[in-house]
Amino acid sequence: MAAVAGYAGFYASPEPTPTIPEERVLRVRAASFPRRLAAALADSLLIAGVAALVTVIAAMVLQIPLPRSKEIGPDLLVAGLLDRNPMAVGAVGLYFGLGGLYQIYLGGMVGQTLGKRWFGLRVISVRGLAPSPARSIARYLAMLISVLPAGLGFFWCLFDRERRAAHDHLVGTYVIFDD
Repeated sequence: MAAVAGYAGFYASPEPTPTIPEERVLRVRAASFPRRLAAALADSLLIAGVAALVTVIAAMVLQIPLPRSKEIGPDLLVAGLLDRNPMAVGAVGLYFGLGGLYQIYLGGMVGQTLGKRWFGLRVISVRGLAPSPARSIARYLAMLISVLPAGLGFFWCLFDRERRAAHDHLVGTYVIFDD
């Protein structure tokens, strides 16, 4: 027989007491800004490299002359976009398309992009699991919004006590150290 709390001498009936499901508390460490930035740069360079390689292969297949090494730079891309050059527009579209697939699948559904894996980080939802497919898509779209105004939404995590960027707050995700 189990004793009822508050009544030391009184015993309850032998019926089992209903159990209250215990909530599991997950202890995590929020990822630091420098490590998040390094992982984001690694991911961006990886995606840019793949997009550039595919663009060069497409230019060679279509027999479009490639710029010389002295001509390559950000101004070439900006000039190509302003001139509505199909190769420049296609390269930027490919970069954002690959980036979307990369972030949605690896960053969201798996919980780690290659950059996050290299730097020991993981994306989790409020429940401590990898984000769902819908949350992954929402996180990528929020990430674009977060990065567009000079990266201010990303720099938000410098001042946030949970080290969450604006896109993390918008969709309910955390970036943590993967211990």
